[in-house]
Order: sequence, then structure tokens, then C-alpha cells
Amino acid sequence: MILVTGATGNVGGHVARQLHERGHGVRALVRDPSRAGGLPAGVELAVGDLDDPAGVSNAVQGVEAVFLMQAGGGSGQTRTVIDAARNAAVPRIVLLSSVGARLLPLEDNPMGAALAAREQLLRESGLGVTYLRPNTFASNALWWRDSVRAGKVVSPAGDGRHGVIDPEDIARVATVTLTQDGHVGKGYFLTGPEGLTAREQVEIIAEVTGRSIDFEDITPHEFAQAAIRRGTSPEEAHLLERLHAFLRTGRAGFVTDDVENITGTAPRTFRDWCERHVDAFR
Repeated sequence: MILVTGATGNVGGHVARQLHERGHGVRALVRDPSRAGGLPAGVELAVGDLDDPAGVSNAVQGVEAVFLMQAGGGSGQTRTVIDAARNAAVPRIVLLSSVGARLLPLEDNPMGAALAAREQLLRESGLGVTYLRPNTFASNALWWRDSVRAGKVVSPAGDGRHGVIDPEDIARVATVTLTQDGHVGKGYFLTGPEGLTAREQVEIIAEVTGRSIDFEDITPHEFAQAAIRRGTSPEEAHLLERLHAFLRTGRAGFVTDDVENITGTAPRTFRDWCERHVDAFR
């Protein structure tokens, strides 16, 4: 039995499905069972969330591995999972982290620093952990859905490139590392086959959808101020400003062959993801 957290999300849902298709027992930790309708029949549901120590303790009983996708801020959820996994003698945890946890300097990348702190807790826990560090999700393009329909995308990303990766490819790596030996203690940087700017991603969406889409580059500060006017707290907007300023440097623009090395299949392109999700932009 393998416990999947975040099982109704962009990656966790694919992990649960792929594990189930390969004949593994799957238990999904879900906050709201009504949102689990997309999971395959036969997936066991454990109702709860990572802020509930008792619920997590119950969910890890009898599992041989945990796919950990932490949704909350800080490291409290990580500590809860560590305590529960240690008490239940869970031999293997696969953490969904991010390349941001290793993009230096961390003092310029506060969200990456938070991710790095979670990784450090797991390293110090003595548990068998594998660290998956994906680059930008292709599905993040859905944030532009309304803008694409309106014919104009505004972005603070500048010329910074991202090794955009299909969430299904992340899930393929997770499935292997959850079920095969040789990955404990290792960290993998997961990217698609090419580094793309936001402008290039929008151009691909335009080509795939047949839409005419304008692109406007604004500064991270302008983006943050617009977010505040829409109701984002100044503190959160400031963090976003720092993140976008950091990403404009292009430090996330690298690509790796970790997906192919682990799964035996090359990662798919952003264009392929767009073609499979074209209806979402219409």
C-alpha cells in the first residue's frame, strides 16, 4: 500500500492513477472526499489533511511508501509526516519539492528557502527520503486561461527561461521512485526537454489554439502592485515580487535528463501538453 498526499492535485492525481494502473495498492489522503471523484475505483480514501497529526498517523498505518506533497506554508506539515512515518516505520518517502530549493542564493529566493528548510528536516529525520525537484509545471499555464481568452497575457517573467515540465512526467518519476529500490537519499531535478520564456510559452499556446494573443512584459514591482489592487496582501505580493525578480535572472532555465534516466522515456514538450489540454483555453 502506498499513501499519496495531494491526490486531487496536478501531480498527486497522476501519481495515484499510475500506481493503480501498475497494480499497486493506493491510499489517498484527501480533505474532501467529494473532490476525489476523478481517482480510479479501488483507490482507498483516508479523510484528513497534513495539519491533522491524528489523521496523518492513521493514514500511514501499513503503508510501504508515502508520496508527500505539502500544501501549507512553513514546515509544520513536514514535521507531522516525519513523526507519523517514524512511528509507523514507513521505509520510504518521496517528497515533491522544487528546483527552487536549490537555486542559490536562497536569501534572494524566499520561497526556495522555505522548501530547502523542509528538505533539511527530512534529511535530519533519518527516514528514507527521495527528493523530486521539478521545474515550472506546464499546467501553470492554466493561470493564463482567462487572459488567453481575452487575447492578452501580462507577465513579470521577462526573459527568464524555465525548464517547463509536464506534471504527468513528474508523476512517472514519482511512481518509479516510490516502487523501486536505489533512489533513497537521492535528489532529482526534473525538467522538460527545453527552456522556455513566458513569451515563448504564450506563442506556443497561440499556435496550438489558433488564437491571436498579445504579450506584455511588466516589472515584478508592477505585477506585485497590481496583485495588491486585486486583494493580495502586501506581504504575499512582496514575496511574489522577489520571486519573479529572481526568476527573471534565468536561473531556472536549465534542463536535465533525469526524467529519461529514471523512467526510460524522454519528457514531453510544452507544446505536447498544450495540444492535450487545448480545450482548457477555449
